[in-house]
Amino acid sequence: MSKLILPGNSIDDIKMVIFDKDGTLVDIHHYWCSMIEFRAEFFIESLKNENIESDFLYNDLVNSMGIDLKAKKMKPEGPVGIKPRTFIVDVAFDVICKYTDSYTKNKVIDIFAQVDEYSKTKLKEIVKPLKGVKRLLNRLTNSKILVAIATTDLSTRAILAMKNLNLDSYFVDIAGADLVEDAKPSPDLVEYIINRHNLCVEEIVVVGDSMADLNMARNVKCKFIGVRSGLYTDEFIKKSEYLIDDLTTVEVL
Repeated sequence: MSKLILPGNSIDDIKMVIFDKDGTLVDIHHYWCSMIEFRAEFFIESLKNENIESDFLYNDLVNSMGIDLKAKKMKPEGPVGIKPRTFIVDVAFDVICKYTDSYTKNKVIDIFAQVDEYSKTKLKEIVKPLKGVKRLLNRLTNSKILVAIATTDLSTRAILAMKNLNLDSYFVDIAGADLVEDAKPSPDLVEYIINRHNLCVEEIVVVGDSMADLNMARNVKCKFIGVRSGLYTDEFIKKSEYLIDDLTTVEVL
């Protein structure tokens, strides 16, 4: 087994590194700002024949789903990027119900699905890798350390994102919230991955940028590296077992 070298620290005997996707491997703010704006635009288009103040609805939707419109960044508290998709569907439905009684939750789910398909044509624009990602993935795989992804996103979307970045071949597993009963911070995603590869929690480390990632690692009782490249908060900085600025600071021995 190999060792991870961090600034001022090291983690020994690691067989697998499980990465969060958004905010850890890819620029979470750019990706989710784009996705939430797509969703809001699709909702507005679907309601164009109703007498609705579209600007108010647009701003309400984007804000409620977790985007700071002025800063063009995600809110640290989410819900997007933190809560599972089902939660975001409920948020969008609640907002739209303030403006019209013609919508159903199934219609919201359908709009989300339409945006999923549309965004596949825009991946080169909305998915941007964070610095140091490919270098670290190379070093991990060259050292025979397995790498996987545990994300609140759909598995298919996470796979497409990695394929678009030509990074998919590095991962032995890319697992989304759709594959388990409970999403982060439940331990389900980590347990799903390590069970498929006959590993134990002592042999893995989770790398993530949010309290959801940190608590997932705590709930499964494995090591955790916090990275300050996404949705980190003061609480996250204080509670991370290991903390780095970005993935360029990680070496593999």
